[in-house]
Order: sequence, then C-alpha cells, then structure tokens
Amino acid sequence: MRHTITISLFIKIFLYNIFVSGVICVFLYVNKFNSFTTIVVTGLTLINIVAAFLAVLFIAKPFALLLRSIQSLVNDTCTSAKTFSKEHLITLTHKLEQFKTRSDSLLREKDTIVNELIESKKLLEKYSNNLEEMVEQRTEILKWLSITDPLTGLYNRRYFIEQIELEFKRSKRYNRDLSLLMLDIDHFKSVNDNYGHQVGDIVLRKISSIIINQLRDSDLAFRYGGEEFMVILPETKADDAINVAKRMKQEILETEHTYRNLNFKVTASIGIVSLKDKLGKFKTADDIIKKVDDNLYKAKNSGRNTIIFE
Repeated sequence: MRHTITISLFIKIFLYNIFVSGVICVFLYVNKFNSFTTIVVTGLTLINIVAAFLAVLFIAKPFALLLRSIQSLVNDTCTSAKTFSKEHLITLTHKLEQFKTRSDSLLREKDTIVNELIESKKLLEKYSNNLEEMVEQRTEILKWLSITDPLTGLYNRRYFIEQIELEFKRSKRYNRDLSLLMLDIDHFKSVNDNYGHQVGDIVLRKISSIIINQLRDSDLAFRYGGEEFMVILPETKADDAINVAKRMKQEILETEHTYRNLNFKVTASIGIVSLKDKLGKFKTADDIIKKVDDNLYKAKNSGRNTIIFE
C-alpha cells in the first residue's frame, strides 16, 4: 500500500514536471530564444527527474506515512467503535430491559395502590355515612328520651310546656280552635296501697293506651304528674273535645285490671277548656293550664268520674 502511494505520487510529480518543462520549452521556442538547444532540453529533463526524485523523497514519503497513520487511526477507531457497540450495547439493552421491568412493576404497584385507595375511600365514605346515620339515630333517640315518660311512653311534662306555648300562640294569632283536656285517675293512691306500685304502673300504662287510642295523629298526649294526664287537641271545638273526653272516661270505666285472683276497675275525672270563644280571657299559656286544672278540681269535687267544661 505504501509503495503504491509512493509510485503514484512519483508519476504524478514527474508528469507535472514534464508538463511544466514542455510549456517552458514551447514558450522559448515560440519566442525563438537563441539558448533553446538540445542541451538545454536535456538539462531540463534531468532537472525534472531529479526534482521528481527529491519530491518523492521529501514530500511523497512523509505524506504516505501520514496517510498510513491516519488510516491506522481510523481503522483503530472503527474497530474500537465496533467493540464498544457490541459489548456495551448488550449491557445497555440488558439494563434497559431491567429498567422497563422495574418500571412496569412500579406502574403495577401504583395501580394497585390507587385501587386500594379508591376502595379505602369507598369504605371510608360508607363508614362515614353509617356513622352519620348512627349519630342521627342516637340524636333522635336522645331527643325522644328527653321528651317522653319512660313508664307510659307518652310525652313528658317539660315537652307539654313547650307544645302548649306553641299551640296557644298559633291559636291566638290565627283565631283557631284549641282545646285542652286534663285527666286524673280517681283514688289512684288506694290502688298503690291495696295492690302495690307495680300494679299501679300497669294501670297507668293501660290508661295511657286508652288515651292514645282516642286521639288523632295531630293530637298530643302527656303524662303531667303521677296519675295526671294532659291532652292537647289542636283545631278542636269544645263539643268535639267533650266527645273525646266522654269516650276516654267510658273506656277507662269499662276496663278491668287484674291482680292475682282479684279484678278491679278505676274511673277518671276530666277537666276541659276550649280557647276560641274565650281567647280574650287568657293572656298566657299558664292561664289555660290554671283554668283546665280548676275544671278538673271541680270534676273531682263533683263526685269523680265526671267531666267539667266551663
């Protein structure tokens, strides 16, 4: 390879010198220089040969060595690049596969975590809703317990005070009917003395059921005291209230109570007040309560098992 490059350069330089010499000779011949002889031509030819030799020696050879060094460097570089590509490409591919595998694993773990979070959120919402329902139910239970009498299941005295205030204001504002009944079990103390308080509690529960059975959904019944009951009858005239009281009194009278081998009955006295025609007489709800209590007192003093309306 080196000799081929050297010979090629030598031929190219030699031909170049001959061409230059020929041009010079033609120039001299055209201008008819006297010195243009065979000796001159021969001398120029020898000078070209020597010049070509020196060019090959001092120019072509180092240039050929330079070309060989460049070619060697390129070959080494290509070989090195091929070696790098072959060895490292396998390693790189393996690492990329590991990275892809790890990435896929992380993505699957992410999806699993996301799904678990979604399920946890659903469960949390479900538990939250259940908790809210339980709180609402507990609140309702506590409210119910706070306004009811535990023995009879009727509303208690405190709730009666709240409701009679509301109904009195509504009746006075809209000029509507409102009636109030107060019922007391006659000689209830003798029931407790003769049969015991447990039997007395049974009697109270039965009479509470009788009162409830005679009422509409809009009516309200309360245990006001030991054996005293209050009934609020909204939108009820005096005659209708009296009829309700008569049915209660009669059913109470007909109901038998049993203690061991003994059967006994009780009676009830009832006081009634109706507001529509007498609204001007009552300034507050306490005035109504006092009036119905007075009517009950008169019923009991009239021989009991009596209804008084004034």
